[in-house]
Amino acid sequence: MRKIALILCLFLVCAAMMTQAQTPTATLSGIVKDSQGAVIQGARVIVTNTAQGSTRETLTNSSGSYAIPELLPGEYSAAVSSTGFATVQYQSIVLQAGRSLALDASL
Repeated sequence: MRKIALILCLFLVCAAMMTQAQTPTATLSGIVKDSQGAVIQGARVIVTNTAQGSTRETLTNSSGSYAIPELLPGEYSAAVSSTGFATVQYQSIVLQAGRSLALDASL
């Protein structure tokens, strides 16, 4: 009886892992620079799923790069900001499952 329960538990765990691995997601990434071409460290990047209204945000690293993985496919808007710069808005960003999209910003 224990063997059957163990096999059933292993099957359920494997099935759950396979389902999670097949979730279609996308990644949005890029580099944020100023008007002179210098990278901006610590810039805030916020993306909003237009249909759901859910948001994700991150900060750029020391090389001005950012990445927001595991986004559901669909249409997004984005706002990029940093202290001392005007916020830049992007609309109608379409993310496709299994793809990465580069969105570089100039503040």
